[in-house]
Amino acid sequence: MVESTRVVDWGRRRAIGRMAYAFAGLAIAAAGAYLLVGPSRGRTENSSSSSYSSSVIATETGVVGVRVVYFGMPLTVTGTKKETVSMAGPAHLSDLKNAIVRMHPELGSMLPSMLILVDGMTATGNPQLEENDEVDILASGVGG
Repeated sequence: MVESTRVVDWGRRRAIGRMAYAFAGLAIAAAGAYLLVGPSRGRTENSSSSSYSSSVIATETGVVGVRVVYFGMPLTVTGTKKETVSMAGPAHLSDLKNAIVRMHPELGSMLPSMLILVDGMTATGNPQLEENDEVDILASGVGG
């Protein structure tokens, strides 16, 4: 019988375990946010939902109101769970980020590394925001 001479790096194993645990926690938080928000509302051309008609009205008036929900560290830093941010339309995610930094300057250095969901979907690029969209802001890495 041949014995293994492989050295086990327990510190590395613990770090990998913590990362897996952190990602599982992030997935649970994102799923919880999705359950709170629900699937994307009023984004298809064939949709006749009230959120679509309210976004048309908001664009005509030039003001877009977006609900922002903070989770984890952003919640701790801002001291508020939810707030509504009004911006001149058409508004994009970059406009919202700038408004958040003006309201909460301490988030300025952290915001680029945050996970951002728009109506429960991970935001990529600089999407246009519509009236009554809900934007969730979560710390992208959690762990111990």
